[in-house]
Amino acid sequence: MEALSAKIVNFCTEQSSKFNNYRMSLIAFIGLLVYSNTFSSPFIFDDSANLVNNPVIMDLSLSGLKAAFHSRRAIGIITFQLNYFFSEWNVVWFHLTNIIIHIFASLSVYRLLQLLMATEYFSDKTDECFRQLPLPFFAALLFVVHPVQTQAVTYIVQRFASLATLFYLAAIISYLNARLHQFELRKLFTVRAVVWFCAAFFCAFLAFYTKETAYTLPLAIMLVELLFFKCPPKKILLVFTVSATVVVAMLIKYAPGTQSLQRALSAIDEATRLQTTTARLDYLLTQFRVIMTYLKLIFFPVNQRLDYDLALSRSFFEWRVFCSFLVILTLLLAAGWLLKLSKNGYPHFRLMAFGIFWFFLTLSVESSIIPIIDLIFEHRLYLPMFGAVTAVSAAVIMFAWGRGASSVKSVCTGFLLILLVLAVTAYQRNIAWSSEVSIWADTVAKSPQSARAWNNLGAVYIKEREALSALKAIIRSIELDPSKADAWNNLGIALDIMGAYNDRFRRTTEMFQTTGSHESKIVNRWLGDVNNNMGLAYEITGNLKRAVEFYSNAVGYNPALTIAYYNLGIASAKMGDASKYAEQLQILNLIDPILAGRLQARVEKR
Repeated sequence: MEALSAKIVNFCTEQSSKFNNYRMSLIAFIGLLVYSNTFSSPFIFDDSANLVNNPVIMDLSLSGLKAAFHSRRAIGIITFQLNYFFSEWNVVWFHLTNIIIHIFASLSVYRLLQLLMATEYFSDKTDECFRQLPLPFFAALLFVVHPVQTQAVTYIVQRFASLATLFYLAAIISYLNARLHQFELRKLFTVRAVVWFCAAFFCAFLAFYTKETAYTLPLAIMLVELLFFKCPPKKILLVFTVSATVVVAMLIKYAPGTQSLQRALSAIDEATRLQTTTARLDYLLTQFRVIMTYLKLIFFPVNQRLDYDLALSRSFFEWRVFCSFLVILTLLLAAGWLLKLSKNGYPHFRLMAFGIFWFFLTLSVESSIIPIIDLIFEHRLYLPMFGAVTAVSAAVIMFAWGRGASSVKSVCTGFLLILLVLAVTAYQRNIAWSSEVSIWADTVAKSPQSARAWNNLGAVYIKEREALSALKAIIRSIELDPSKADAWNNLGIALDIMGAYNDRFRRTTEMFQTTGSHESKIVNRWLGDVNNNMGLAYEITGNLKRAVEFYSNAVGYNPALTIAYYNLGIASAKMGDASKYAEQLQILNLIDPILAGRLQARVEKR
């Protein structure tokens, strides 16, 4: 056992190019192994709207490329166009592309940390022993196997997150190569430095046109410059000016053609929110809680899910909001304290501080004052995860290397065992993505208050022609949130699939598709239909009391809806309510005698 531990330590720390290549190969192999069970996972959820039903994805022509660049995510869209061009909708190639991106992003984590440990700060305060520490290797392994990364890799459309991260890290790697070359030669301008700076700009361009989270890249470069290079005030001012210029340029880009300050501000406000009118303060307060969920997932990746049933917070003094804020503030103050300590010869502390600052900086686009319709998604952790694995790995190494050789062996072995557990957990998590039914069944089990998850599960059951299961799921969705027309319409589709009840309901999938359809008469007709359908769904699933309630609602919205009286009469008779049944029969005799006869014959037959 002692010999094995020694070999593990040697493999992790040996600095020869051969062992460096071995470590990189191991990172790639583990990444492929962890995601080897995802190749047959189908297109799920937003994949349909953004990929399968998106004509731009199927058009790799000049016009298709132009259409891609009308989006803020053109580069990611082009990679999907290439997938379709070579394999059409074969999911294997879509997944393989995502896995390759993830592996290269993990290798970028490895290389970026190697470069950071060779910067000006560490050259002054550390020796060769420090640069032999396996921090880059540990961090890259954590990054490649951590279960929270599965949504960004296995959920096909979230390639935007992983690809933007790859370009983001590549831009900083290029920048560091340029700066290290300048530092080595003590020259500001060299051919190699210029080439690396050009590469950094090119990678930044690719990142900016892949996902909006990349807009923090100038600030990330500033963070690297401030923490790892000797930065005079003039250079800080220059970097800040360049960063501010980039931000202003982006704001101008999304406020074109404005003729007044008020219109410009309105355009910017519209550009800095996504499909929601949520107040910015409410969104920010909620994000304090979201960040706590993210931190929990990093350290305890259990109960992962596609959709979280998280309610909006509206007060800073909600105890969850306030406590979350205190934890976040404590982490930021701790990062500042660690940064101060690092000036006294504790280089690990600087890396830990850097990781914490990186985590919050790269979360800032999606977890601050820019409201997004979805409050939380696990794939948003993909880029911030670099900061988390850096801070954790630095803390582990500081603990191990400060306690002697035996501690180093024990910690290295223990760390690799933890990585094994995380890898198995990620592999298991990917099983949930094996089908649409499995991912949504997993989601409703963990987020039972999510109306969207229940409706999506119902929609998947409809695709599978499992009408009764669909009805149960859609009923639950409507109970949780009756305001979504999509769920009501899915209810009609599920009833239609059952076949035996076609004379007792109307499908409503085409409602609200025509001009003027929001007139009160048409709305009431739709409400009558969907309440009748809900009553029938309850009747089929055995809840007669609720069935009677919704049938009564249906005739209230649309007194001319004869099938609702018919259904109400049947349900009343089943419950033994003779007077209610007689009332419906009497009404039908007045407005539809034929249907009244059918009702009477049906009840007497029972």
